[in-house]
Amino acid sequence: MSIRTTHRALLIRLLPGHEPDDLAVRRGRFHIVIIGSGRVVCLPRTRAAAARLPRRAAALRALAGLELGFRTPEPLLQGGAHGGDEVPFLVLGRIPGEPLEADALNDARNAAFAGKVAVRLRCP
Repeated sequence: MSIRTTHRALLIRLLPGHEPDDLAVRRGRFHIVIIGSGRVVCLPRTRAAAARLPRRAAALRALAGLELGFRTPEPLLQGGAHGGDEVPFLVLGRIPGEPLEADALNDARNAAFAGKVAVRLRCP
């Protein structure tokens, strides 16, 4: 069964104005991401990933304050506290564009930019 079907009511609530069947879905190692026009919903794939959602939100807030030269997703809403009945989720503001393909760092320009960001993160 599709993630759009199993979490239909949640997606309708978190992504108002969107038909769940029309939303793009990306599956990562730790999260399933459902992409709306202005927001994305991250659904953890494991309990461990769910437990890390608060730290993920905090890290994104911290990165946004570092002025790294690029936008970071803004945490908007978090739900499904540990031990509750609700499905754990994190809603982020969407940054326009397309997700990077798996081989994106094979492009020298992308690799150079990623290297510059890594240096700025390590050396404030």
